[in-house]
Order: sequence, then structure tokens, then C-alpha cells
Amino acid sequence: SAVTLLIDIHTNYHTNLLGLKDLTGLQYTTLKSSHIADYQNLFRRVELSLGKSAHDKLPTDQRLKQVKAGTPDAGLDALFFHYGRYLLIASSRENSPLPAALQAFWNDNLACNMGWTNDYHLDINTQQNYWLANVGNLAECNAPLFAYTRDLASYGAKTAQTVYGCRGWAAHTVANVWGYSAPSQSIAWGLFPLASSWLVSHVWKHYLYTQDKAFLANEGYPLLKGNATFLLDFLVADPNSGYLVTGPCISPENWFIYNGQHIGASMMPTGDRELAYEILSSTARAAEILGVDKTFADSLTAALAKLPPLKIGKDGSLQEWLEDYEEASPNHRHTMHLLGVYPFNQINPERTPELAMAAAKVIENKLALTNWEDTEWSRANMLCSYARLKNAKGAYDNLQGLFVQFAAPNLFTCAPSGVAGADSEIFEFDANEAGPAGIAEMLLQSQEGYIEF
Repeated sequence: SAVTLLIDIHTNYHTNLLGLKDLTGLQYTTLKSSHIADYQNLFRRVELSLGKSAHDKLPTDQRLKQVKAGTPDAGLDALFFHYGRYLLIASSRENSPLPAALQAFWNDNLACNMGWTNDYHLDINTQQNYWLANVGNLAECNAPLFAYTRDLASYGAKTAQTVYGCRGWAAHTVANVWGYSAPSQSIAWGLFPLASSWLVSHVWKHYLYTQDKAFLANEGYPLLKGNATFLLDFLVADPNSGYLVTGPCISPENWFIYNGQHIGASMMPTGDRELAYEILSSTARAAEILGVDKTFADSLTAALAKLPPLKIGKDGSLQEWLEDYEEASPNHRHTMHLLGVYPFNQINPERTPELAMAAAKVIENKLALTNWEDTEWSRANMLCSYARLKNAKGAYDNLQGLFVQFAAPNLFTCAPSGVAGADSEIFEFDANEAGPAGIAEMLLQSQEGYIEF
């Protein structure tokens, strides 16, 4: 009257898992109990309830249908937060050979056949996959991301030397499991060496949450130092201003208008400035905490003092480039220059109110466009940025927009057809993690050194 079917799938890529021979003698009830105990050890660390309602007894697809019809459901908001944590636990564990990719554990083969090939896209998607890890009290789930980063850095050292003549390591937007770290395919998204800086910033955030000095010394600091070394070599003095700038680089995946032409590359896009600031400052701080490399840390501090300031354009919005260029595609989904708002904390309503207003203007301009290239990850990004800017209505409206426009009946978040070359709706894992991370930011923040409800 019952069948227990055991499925064992392995690759030869960094695999060190138990095989079926270790499980065949166990009863189903034993296997299930072991699984539940393992899972609940992580999941039960966080509780979230936003109240009870009659909707709680409805199936998820019906609840979502009501939200799409205009009836808010606070219980579904909480369920979406829990769901994001569940998906990360299912996709990224300490013994996972690889971190969560574009579709995490649930590869439906659609993304594999797109130009992005279900790879590790490092200009926001892979990072968003892990925005929930620390704030969702799932620090262990970061482990495969850091293992992958170490592996990529070993190849990225060759890229830094061969492509740029620099020490340290660098990787660009497109990465994969075979160490691909070079500029890729098109300048529009490929010429972004500070993608590696964004990726490695996660190790510093992990330390801030865990205060694990052994991790910082043995894993985090070597990765940070390697990328900071690349930045020291890569930065060059602007002959006009004396500021240290990167470049030529892009603000993925956007273009500006210069002398009537659509141009992609420039010196020191704002996103680069924010990334360079984050890595140089966190590496210097890490060296101080560990009591090492004082001379090197001093060189980082000196470079920080020479970075250009963030600027506000003539329209009142935060500039995406060092110069106040006009966007060639104002409706473009990327807003790389908002990194200083979220996930970093360089722009803040209390400390930098004018810059915070300028960042909010960027979001308002995008959302006001009828032809904005809205997609699941960009909507989740707006949610997180609005939460950091303490705009409650903006954050909540974007959470509801994520449900209404991009959530499948099982709450998977999907990229719409017509965006980034997709000819059909495609599940992407990123907003399933970034959305709940935004919910956490709406409830509690701690980036200023104190707990703020």
C-alpha cells in the first residue's frame, strides 16, 4: 500500500554528499523526521505574524488572486517572507556544492535557453539571491556563495592581470561554475569589473551580522583584501579633478547621450564609486579589527579620501554617472546608482537627507514612466530602497506590485515576457529573496548602529 522512492542525483563538481547506500536501510518516517529536524533548526529561528484573518484558510493561489484583484492580505505578506526563507534553506546549505543560481534549486530549463543561460549574473541577480540570508537569520546559507566566491577569485586573479594589468582579483557581470570572470559579449553589460566588488561585499555584511572573527580572518578578509588590491591598482587620477576614478566602465546595463550619440562606457559611473567606497572602507575596517596590514589599510583610507562625491543632477535626481548626462533609456530597469541606499548605507535620510531625496527622485521617475521595463527583481529592488528611505507607502505599494505583476500562483516570482529577450514568462529566484529582505527592512533596521523599529 506504499512505495518509498529514493532519488540520488550527483555531479562531479565539488560533490561530497552521502549516497543512497547510506539511506536505504532507513524507514520513511525516520528520513522524514530527520529532514524536518534539520530544516526546522533553521526555519524556526524567525517568527513573523501580521495578524489573522479569514484569508488564512484559503489556498495560496486564491489569496494571491484576491490581492491581484485589489484586496490586500497581510497574512500573504507574512507568508511571502516565510516562503523566501524556506526557498533559501532548500537551495543553499553548508554542504551545497554551488550557491543558488538564477533559478536556484528549481531549474525548469527555460532560463538555460535564454542568453543569460541560468548563469551567475553578478550585476544584481546573484546578490539579490542572498539579501535575505543574514537579515533572515540564515547565515549558514551563505556558505556556498562564499565557497564559490573563493573559487571565482582564483580565476579572477588571472583576469585582473591579463585584462587590466592589476594585482588582486576581479570578475564581471557574467560568471559560471568554470571560473569565467572576463568581460563578456557586449559592452552594455560585460564591462563591469566591479561586479566582483559587489559579490565580495557579502562577506563583510556576513561578518557584521555574525561577528565571527574566525570567518573574517580565514575567509572574508583574504577575499576583501584581494579585491581592494585590484581597486587600488585599477583606480586612476582624473587629470581634470584629481579624484580617483574607475574606468572606462559601464553602469549596467544603461546608456547615456553624449554629443547626440548613445554611449555606454565612461569614467567612474556612480555605481562604481559606491562599490569602491564600500570595499575600500570595509577592508580597512576589517584590517583594523584583525590587527593586521596597517600600511595597506592606510593606503585604502588615503584612496577613500580621493574618491569623487556623489552628485545630484539638474533634475534633482541622483546622478548615474560622474557627469550629469542624459539617460538614453530612462525606462531601463537597472538603477545601479542606488546601491548607496540599499544594500549599502552610504545614502541615508538622517545623515545625507539631500542625497536621500535625490535617490527617491530616481525611483519616482522610473515608476512614473508608462513604459518602464518593470520586472520581478527591479520591483523588489525598489521595495528595498523605499524601505531604507523610510517611505512606508512606497515600500508597501512595491510589495503589492510584486504580487500583482510578477507572482505565480505558487508565489514564485517571474520575469515577464519581452524583458531581456524573454519570449515567455520565466521564473527567477532573485525577487523571492529580495522581496522578503525588503519586508524585513520595513519592520526593523540596524545599519546605523542601533536597532530601529
